[in-house]
Amino acid sequence: MILTHMHHDHAGGLHHFPHNRILVPREGWRFADGLKGKLAACLPQRWPVWLRPELLDLNGPAVGPFPSTFSLTADKRVFLVPTPGHIAGHVSVIVRGDDLTYLVAADATYTEDNLRNELVDGITYDPELSLRTLRALKSFASEEPTIVLPSHDPDGPVRLMNRRTF
Repeated sequence: MILTHMHHDHAGGLHHFPHNRILVPREGWRFADGLKGKLAACLPQRWPVWLRPELLDLNGPAVGPFPSTFSLTADKRVFLVPTPGHIAGHVSVIVRGDDLTYLVAADATYTEDNLRNELVDGITYDPELSLRTLRALKSFASEEPTIVLPSHDPDGPVRLMNRRTF
């Protein structure tokens, strides 16, 4: 299981997965487990007592506008990219298929329309950084056929089913 960030709406159901491998970006974990994280809607007091995630450092090669990556698969077709702004250490997941790329943007943007229009939305600790992240996501999604899938976008399932690219 990959946690793009530790906000309660993404980490709240961890108690259902006691025997799973849980991967978390180190920067996001450090932020979430501290006072600033608690003030920013991370709720470590609600995490399972057994939680000891595998911490990841994004120290792989740059891809497109992203300065670093973390490869999740041996073939390097599934990888994490840094997408900070919503919260420190936030990451998105990129999956490169044979004919399409899938960009699981998590909460870097709430909707594809907001990404397209470069509208910083929702919670952000740094609006300028969020805007730079939106521009990087937009640039990446414009360079190859990409289906953008923000976590809270109600139109995401329809885009996925219809294979509608950015």
